[in-house]
Amino acid sequence: MPRLPIALAALIAASAALAHGPTARPQTVQAHDPLNCYCRAQGKTFAVGETACLRTGEGPRLAECGMVLNNTSWQFTGRTCPES
Repeated sequence: MPRLPIALAALIAASAALAHGPTARPQTVQAHDPLNCYCRAQGKTFAVGETACLRTGEGPRLAECGMVLNNTSWQFTGRTCPES
């Protein structure tokens, strides 16, 4: 029996593997919703745009919950923490 070219043999093997494997289905990508993103500080949850007074090595500083790329992050403001 003549030998099959290597490329044809690989194609047949791949076809057989795909026939027995899971059926390919289009994947749905969930859109990023920044309204579902939150910052955490001192055991509380803060929405994007909210501020909190955070304790730092330089003393208390006012920070705002914001987005950096696709992650929430505290960004320090130039404002002072309100007195309580």
